[in-house]
Amino acid sequence: MTGTYEHTIDAKGRMFLPARLREELGRCFHIAVGANRDSAGICKYLVMYPQAAWDKLQERVAQLPSSQAAAMDVIFANAARCEPDSQWRIFIPQDLRDYAGLKRDVVVIGNNDKAKLWDAEAWNAKKRRELTPEQVADTMLLLGL
Repeated sequence: MTGTYEHTIDAKGRMFLPARLREELGRCFHIAVGANRDSAGICKYLVMYPQAAWDKLQERVAQLPSSQAAAMDVIFANAARCEPDSQWRIFIPQDLRDYAGLKRDVVVIGNNDKAKLWDAEAWNAKKRRELTPEQVADTMLLLGL
């Protein structure tokens, strides 16, 4: 998945699914918590996994020793299964919105086999920090490209 899509979350916690991602995410997918560390500290967001990517994640966790797999308890316990309504709106549970700091304005970004859902302010700050020629060059070098 690729691209950046700006959307809003309505008062009922619903968001229209970006048209370009509908086919890739499918009629049933999962939303889970996500985070990474960058120069500004910890960045929190939600991850939208198509069913195939979710299945692959579950298979990887099932192969881990139980002591390592237990680290995923909080991820799986706080995930939500999503099925868009007839207008392609999805409901994002309040606890997930709270975790990622999602307010009204959000940004959905494609990220390989999944999509990430960011609070618009947090995403724009990350983009300002990281969308520099130096950062892009370092990333390409890190990936061997």
